[in-house]
Amino acid sequence: MSKAIKQNLAESKKMSAELFCLTYGAMVTEMLKDYEDPKDVTVQLDKMGFNMGTRLADDFLAKNANVPRCVDTRQIADVLCRNAIPCYLGVSATASAWTSGDREFTITLESNPLTELVQVPPNLVSAGLSYSQVIAGAIRGALEAVHFKVYASATDSGANTDIRIRFDQVLKDSLPAGEDD
Repeated sequence: MSKAIKQNLAESKKMSAELFCLTYGAMVTEMLKDYEDPKDVTVQLDKMGFNMGTRLADDFLAKNANVPRCVDTRQIADVLCRNAIPCYLGVSATASAWTSGDREFTITLESNPLTELVQVPPNLVSAGLSYSQVIAGAIRGALEAVHFKVYASATDSGANTDIRIRFDQVLKDSLPAGEDD
């Protein structure tokens, strides 16, 4: 592929990402008008993210056939940070702040495309708005689609976004036959 075509593709992706971020910001603004309570908006963003995540799981598995089946939270964190987040958000991520027993950890996005072009007023954050909760919801939805029930919450702090993930259980009732080991 020629250098000019690669450059045009890169510029097109950047423009698409910027358009998405601006559209997302406008949507959150409208939701704040509709729901009035920032906590209710956070709940709705989580639901939207969950629905996106359940669909992204199929897409991710189809595109990444070489990713092994995860059996513990360390493997889940590794796949999220090395494969899924860079693939869908185009940013790098790290897992840290593990609790004893490895049931809870934090994923830190070094830059968040959703917050690059916006500044969330501090009064909305203190009132309970988690602007990036859609990402946490998407992670929760994707993991539930592959039979892991987790709780996820997002916190935007300066340049970083932290997503706290707590493992709850393996959803054995919905495992396909032969995969209950």
